Amino acid sequence: MKKFIFGLSAIVILSACNSDGAEESVSKNASDMHRGEIVYKQTCIGCHGEDLKGRGSSGKDLSHIGSEKSPEYIRSVIENGTRSMPSNLVEGEDLDAVVEWLSEQK
Repeated sequence: MKKFIFGLSAIVILSACNSDGAEESVSKNASDMHRGEIVYKQTCIGCHGEDLKGRGSSGKDLSHIGSEKSPEYIRSVIENGTRSMPSNLVEGEDLDAVVEWLSEQK
């Protein structure tokens, strides 16, 4: 009888800790992200870092780029590149979204 109660308790506890809630929160977090942030994480994070602080000589600090440069300047750099950054890594609607998101980084 004790084994049955223990087994039943374990089932109740495990069912309360199922992964559905975790999946919902991950999906919700991703859907709450700005499209530009998603594009940044897919394309730019390797050089500019998750925190936008840059990675030494491979990527400039972008954490305050919105207060330092205009959206037009940001777009131009992404489209045309620089000495260390290749051009046209992001184009079209993705470019619009990442320029908007970076412009908000102040």
